[in-house]
Amino acid sequence: MKSKKLLIEIIELLEKFEETRSTSGYESSLDDFILFLQQNRTLEEDRNDIVRIAQNVSFLHRYSKFYIKKALKGSLLQTVDEYTYLVALFNEESLSKTEINNLNVIEKTSGNEIMNRLLKAKLIGERRDEEDRRRMRVFIMEKGRAELMKVFPDLWKSATILSGILSPYEKESFLQTSDKLCDFHKDIFVNSKEGEINDLMLKLPQTDLKNQ
Repeated sequence: MKSKKLLIEIIELLEKFEETRSTSGYESSLDDFILFLQQNRTLEEDRNDIVRIAQNVSFLHRYSKFYIKKALKGSLLQTVDEYTYLVALFNEESLSKTEINNLNVIEKTSGNEIMNRLLKAKLIGERRDEEDRRRMRVFIMEKGRAELMKVFPDLWKSATILSGILSPYEKESFLQTSDKLCDFHKDIFVNSKEGEINDLMLKLPQTDLKNQ
């Protein structure tokens, strides 16, 4: 959009804003105008934002895997998931298989395949749960700890590259927003994973549902 066209659009929006404030009895501020713009976004714009957020999250996941794959070159760890499973166990005495699958947001079948590879490589071990003998628990082996220590420096580099151009303020803002999203989705994955998509939609705030 050229500057002149943008300026005309801003003026038209400002006129609409002033019309809504004509009987308010007090002088409007820039913050009032910004709030007016946010409240008057079109449904199409909101839907476009939702699609873009989903795309960006998907792309960031792929970029992260791209960098981590480079960091793991020459390591006994062949996949990002093998790394995250070891990290989950690094400071734990042990975890049940369900616990570690939930921590990594991975379904049971895929999670068992990852653990079997780590067991075969002797990077983790397993034992029966003392309180429930039907349940298996896994723990990190010294070989697994050594492998993590070996790859940590390059993995730190991959993480740094991923968020590299963000300012400290942007990183903090992104972290707060992504933490909020992850907490929301973790609850669904752990407690409502069998729900249909329409059931999961009901977990959204009612104000969001009105815009769908």
